[in-house]
Amino acid sequence: MRHCLYAFLLVLASCVTTSTIDKRASKVKELCDREHERMEVCTPVQMAYAEAFAEFAKIESRAGRSFTASSAIEKAEAYGMEAYEKSRGKECLGDFDGDGIPDLKDLCPGEAEDFDKYQDEDGCPDLDNDLDGIKDTEDACPNEKGPLSNKGCPVKDQDGDGIPDDQDRCPFEFGPKERQGCPLRDSDKDGVPDDEDQCPDQPGPKENNGCPYKLIQITDTMIVLKQKVFFAFGKAKIDPKSYPLLDEIAQALKDHPTFVVRIEGHTDNVGSEQRNLKLSQDRADAVRDYLIKKGIEPHRLKAIGYGESRPIDDNSTPEGRAVNRRVEFHIESR
Repeated sequence: MRHCLYAFLLVLASCVTTSTIDKRASKVKELCDREHERMEVCTPVQMAYAEAFAEFAKIESRAGRSFTASSAIEKAEAYGMEAYEKSRGKECLGDFDGDGIPDLKDLCPGEAEDFDKYQDEDGCPDLDNDLDGIKDTEDACPNEKGPLSNKGCPVKDQDGDGIPDDQDRCPFEFGPKERQGCPLRDSDKDGVPDDEDQCPDQPGPKENNGCPYKLIQITDTMIVLKQKVFFAFGKAKIDPKSYPLLDEIAQALKDHPTFVVRIEGHTDNVGSEQRNLKLSQDRADAVRDYLIKKGIEPHRLKAIGYGESRPIDDNSTPEGRAVNRRVEFHIESR
């Protein structure tokens, strides 16, 4: 009876061909390779037995020992299935720090990942992403290196003037280094920079530190006098007390070299009309001659006397007549 059973098993085993053994062994190997990461940690013994028996089955099959090969491949498959099933659960890989990254893949299994969108897949907390020595919680630019003086942000040159923002007094405006990165400003457009202009909101010549002239004011059409041009009584001789006024007018004309000015002489109505006309012309000429001596080109100065024909006040009073006796400076072209 025993001999008959043994003979039956031999016949049954002989039905398992080498090709079949090879295919089944390959599937076991394929399973172990695919799940190697989990099995190596969770079921290393079962995986090792599965791979060993699969290889042994192939050897025995090629040696013609079909019965042993059949037994070995069945053990290989059994161990392979056990390794696979026991390596499926989360408890297999573990997550010691509770950061959701299995310990097998966690480079810092004892420290939870900080999940700040910077290398969040490695399981390690990145407390200083940019490695600039400033903790991310205190770093205004955690992913860009920068000094502590700039709150961890890189020092930039936003206006492109070659001066770093942390040294630039005007980081958003292009300016030269000698002005600490600030542009040359001239609020009143008088040609004198604001930082040199003692009157930055009022136009004035550089020679007067950017402040308006003291005795005159320049408008679009006139050089307005803040005091009169005085002459000797009834004559065209300029009173010396008016020299400072005329000197300032001369300076203004030098400061504005394109100005062409009409000098007008006017009188009150005392005396004959003909005499007043001549006196006004002589006085206008006297002022013109004074300015030419101060260096103003003759072609820029015209002198016209109007006598008593253009009063601006009442000639019936001493005060009105005093106002009408005047010299005016009209700007004909700029």
